Amino acid sequence: MPSLSGARLMGLCTIAVGAIYAAGYLYTEPSAQANAIAAFSPTAGAAPHHAATSAKSASPTPGPTRKASPHPGPVYKDGVHTGFASNPYGTLSVAVTVIRGKIATVKITSYNMHYPQSVIDPQLPQEAVAKQTWRIYIVSGATASTYNFAEAVYNALQKARG
Repeated sequence: MPSLSGARLMGLCTIAVGAIYAAGYLYTEPSAQANAIAAFSPTAGAAPHHAATSAKSASPTPGPTRKASPHPGPVYKDGVHTGFASNPYGTLSVAVTVIRGKIATVKITSYNMHYPQSVIDPQLPQEAVAKQTWRIYIVSGATASTYNFAEAVYNALQKARG
């Protein structure tokens, strides 16, 4: 059996590692997109922003314009609703204020996580209000805090369902 030179062996190893990485990515990507937080849709059933943008540009002819629904998202009971979430990195609580069926404010009321609260606050509360949903973008470097925040808001909104 002929021996492989160092350069050829290094090349084969590089290709093997790349193939393993690509296979892992392809295997996990569908579940990441299915994850409600990772899907990042501003409203339920909507396509992610990048998909909507590319779909518009790919359309050869403009279609009829659709009017926005008068009620784009779920309507919630007015009041202050609380939610809590925990994971191995800590706990987080929120208070979601609903006025006229819409999310008016989201406040982090208790925060005991690995990273400081300033990593996600005020960005994530503002995003939840702007999007009117618990489905928010993940803050790079504070993934666990982001997941806890989203879950806590989700739990609060479950209590607020009308």
